Amino acid sequence: MSEYPVPPLPAAPALTLAAADQWRAARVWRRLHSRWLALLPVATAALAIAFDHTPDRCDALRACTAPYAESAAPAVLLVEFLVLLLRRRTGFVVPAAAGLLLWFLPNALPGPWLPAVACVAHLLAAAALYRTEAGRRRAEAQLATLMGPPVPYPWTLQGGGSPLDLPPLPRVRQILAALFGAVAVVLLAVGVWQTEDGIDRAARADRVWGTVRSVDGGGDSTTVEYRLPHEYRTLTVEVDGERTVGEEVPLLVDGTGWYRAADEWQDSAPWWLGVGAAGTFAVLLVLSARRTTLARRTIGDAAPALRVRVRRTASGVLEVLPVDGGDRESGLWRVMPFGDETAQYAPADLDNPAAWIPDPGADDDDDDDGDDEDDEDAPVAPVEADAPVEALLYHWTGRNRLVVLRSPEAPHKWTAARAVVLAAPSGRHRDGDPRDEAAQVKAQVARHLADDRAEQPDGRPEPARVFGLPTALRCAAAPVAAVLIGVVMNYLAEQGGLVDGLIRPLLMGGGLLVVVVDGFGWQLAVDRDGVALSGVLRVRRASWQQLTAAALHSGRVTVRYRSRPLFGFAAGPARLLHRHFGGEFDPQQVARTVTALAQRPERRPLIALPEGAVGATMWLNRLVLAGYLVWAVAQYLLR
Repeated sequence: MSEYPVPPLPAAPALTLAAADQWRAARVWRRLHSRWLALLPVATAALAIAFDHTPDRCDALRACTAPYAESAAPAVLLVEFLVLLLRRRTGFVVPAAAGLLLWFLPNALPGPWLPAVACVAHLLAAAALYRTEAGRRRAEAQLATLMGPPVPYPWTLQGGGSPLDLPPLPRVRQILAALFGAVAVVLLAVGVWQTEDGIDRAARADRVWGTVRSVDGGGDSTTVEYRLPHEYRTLTVEVDGERTVGEEVPLLVDGTGWYRAADEWQDSAPWWLGVGAAGTFAVLLVLSARRTTLARRTIGDAAPALRVRVRRTASGVLEVLPVDGGDRESGLWRVMPFGDETAQYAPADLDNPAAWIPDPGADDDDDDDGDDEDDEDAPVAPVEADAPVEALLYHWTGRNRLVVLRSPEAPHKWTAARAVVLAAPSGRHRDGDPRDEAAQVKAQVARHLADDRAEQPDGRPEPARVFGLPTALRCAAAPVAAVLIGVVMNYLAEQGGLVDGLIRPLLMGGGLLVVVVDGFGWQLAVDRDGVALSGVLRVRRASWQQLTAAALHSGRVTVRYRSRPLFGFAAGPARLLHRHFGGEFDPQQVARTVTALAQRPERRPLIALPEGAVGATMWLNRLVLAGYLVWAVAQYLLR
């Protein structure tokens, strides 16, 4: 019997086998709501490219500027791809709108039959997604009816407040949404202005003939000589496109330095692609931030709930089972806890009444029968799925849930945590595959713990310390990388254009800079209170009760709670430098130390490090990253 009593719990309806069967029957065509549908716009774009027989050059009898409607087609497909890739719940609207636009926009797709085929395919995909969404809503309505009216939270029954904080304000998402929105507006304004300005200048320019004198860069850049009307001096310009030496090239020049080849297509599609991508991200971030803001306002003292059973699988995932089924019943949902904060029920003692408290002390974890040998022989993670335990599943805020359960592990404390509930996968994706990440991490954690017990059988406390690359290297990595990436991106953008001049520096250059900072700028501290990691933009902390191990997997060191990674850093640079120079930053040693301290309380440091022990270079990283992004936009606008 557990020494931890059952806390006061509300009388919530039970999830029965009949209700579970009704939910499964309502969820039709679940496999269609997947990221595979994002291949539809990709296939449409590939067919459009394959069947596009537009000549590389236009002639004097045809307008060389593509209409806005024709140029917007790639942006429509890009927006559809992003929405389907992110699997938005109302995503069926976007394929339907995209299909109709591809049908009605003039010359959006080449050929006589491709627009009709694309429209029909998009409408069929939208209809399938709509049916899937309708089934999901019907299943949620059934659950809402089964849950009935709200019931109090366990801590409300005891007259206390919530031990879990409200969801954090979505400040970062709001700032990013504003930045993406501003970028979309600027790109739209600049793109329309440059297109209209080019049309106006071309209408007023003189048409002259030039001669190709040299071809550079494998045909990417061509030097053309020409003379203005009524002048004898020879001028040279650089034009794009594959040409041969001696070829005659028609040019449009206005005498003020503006020019362009008269036989080149002028397409504003790159601008529309930038506007579509930035605008889509801005809208999605706004919707996500709004959902979090509304969730903060709707949290009260009660919520609808279900009485269920929860089974922890071999990889640490929680599966929800009906209360009247067997222990081997297939799971209905998977509960994925998120955030670092949990709460546990502390029974009454001589000094304090019973209450739900956040972040319990380490002493609570050590209240066992004192059999250390049994603890040493216990596995780090269960090799087989645990027996189901009783639990309450609250409909907390929006898509988030609150799970209150009796821990499957001794001493069987009652725990509450925020979570996301997902439908359980099919049988071929179920737990137990030894090739999955969870099994590999579990084996590595067990090996680290065995090595530590062999080297430290007496359990001597580890000193509090900070792991990380040398200070000079951490300080120099971000600025040096930003300068080098800026030089490379500036060289690649010499030909101009939206992709080379803006999108590539922002996405590729910014991504490379983040990767460099993630690999060189990290610091990880272990002390009496837990683990603190200084990453790219912020410091993450976790107490020893909030984590179980750390592992080096797929090139990253991740601090974990069971099989769920909480945070981590790229281990490639540290592994390479340690291999050649040694030092106190071996990623394997970092993972082993965190694992040993999480699993062996007697090995934990006896002192706490100062608050600023890690993160001294974080503000430099933020400044460098922000400066690079500002430079990437400014250098393009000032060209």
